Amino acid sequence: MAMCYQPIGVMDSGIGGLTVVRELQRLLPGEDLIYFGDSANCPYGNRTPDQIEQLSKNILGFLEESGVKVTAIACNTISALADRLIPAFSHKIISIVIPAANAVVFEGLREVGLIATEFTVQSGAYEQLIHEFDPSIEVFSQGSPLLAWLVDRGDFNDDEIDTEIITQIDKILARRKVRHIILGCTHYPIIGQNFARCYPGVTFIDPALEQTKAISRYLGQQHLLSDRKQGRFVICTSGDPQVYLQVVRRLGLREPDEIRVVKL
Repeated sequence: MAMCYQPIGVMDSGIGGLTVVRELQRLLPGEDLIYFGDSANCPYGNRTPDQIEQLSKNILGFLEESGVKVTAIACNTISALADRLIPAFSHKIISIVIPAANAVVFEGLREVGLIATEFTVQSGAYEQLIHEFDPSIEVFSQGSPLLAWLVDRGDFNDDEIDTEIITQIDKILARRKVRHIILGCTHYPIIGQNFARCYPGVTFIDPALEQTKAISRYLGQQHLLSDRKQGRFVICTSGDPQVYLQVVRRLGLREPDEIRVVKL
């Protein structure tokens, strides 16, 4: 049985899920957080479903052994395979796709764009979930093979990033001049200022906030919210920890209490 002082797990293929950590630290500052970013194998979006499933199960197993009370799959690519992953573990797992799809419906949008990894787009996860709620909503999706990788490098070259953003968003707008676009990869809000600068007339939807709200609701319903004033923050990664520290500062997060390299 889960206890309130157990940590929240956050998993991602790399640094992108730190955008979920940002929202968790804002909304649930008293919670302990264990983050795992698998940068050694990033990007997941260019891998096969079986490869993604195995890598994800390795991370979820690590987090379950670490005693988490809930895990946020802070990766849209992994979330597209949530139905394969959730039954294999005993703790609560919340994907990032479902809360974002709910938000589109709740806001009453009749059409929405989606930029994500190629795998997420090909999976049709967003379209499927949105259409379960309202089949009349039109979704215009575009996959980027490069953007998550460009961000995960950590050098934030604006010219390269802006070029890839414009290349892919223009393809969406050529099909429909949508006013709302889902950032369907948690790496993308890290460069939110690039999206806003390139397309000031478009509202970009950040699924990280919606996922954090869903986690807060679940913990509240289960009486698992921590009453501490400030929780611990631990980063585990299979890649370069210095990139994570750079993004922590870029996002204005609390400095991690511990950061370590973990090979699964």
